[in-house]
Amino acid sequence: MKFRKNILSVILIFAVIIACGEDPVKTTTGTIEGVVYDFSAGDPIGNANIVTTPPSGSVTSDTLTGAFKILHVDPGVYHVRAEKIGYDSSGVNISVIADDKTIADIALKVDSSFVDTTQAP
Repeated sequence: MKFRKNILSVILIFAVIIACGEDPVKTTTGTIEGVVYDFSAGDPIGNANIVTTPPSGSVTSDTLTGAFKILHVDPGVYHVRAEKIGYDSSGVNISVIADDKTIADIALKVDSSFVDTTQAP
């Protein structure tokens, strides 16, 4: 009987040690988050197209806040670029780490050669 209690105690201690250890389901990808904003005014730029090189997915920045998020990005070095009609495209170089969030805020300058034909004279 005492032998059974000792075995049970050892198993229980082993289970507690395993439960307190590292997360068995470790994430192998990271996330890229950022905001696209106007270089001069600092205002957010919505509906900008966000692409990465090498490709990891593409998204569009939020209409109101200019925020974007790319999930499940393999670890590595990326160039994150924002594009929007009426602005010069611009980007930043970043390093993505597994199970981590990398910030990639991007400032766009107004394209001085762009003519907006949608506004009335």
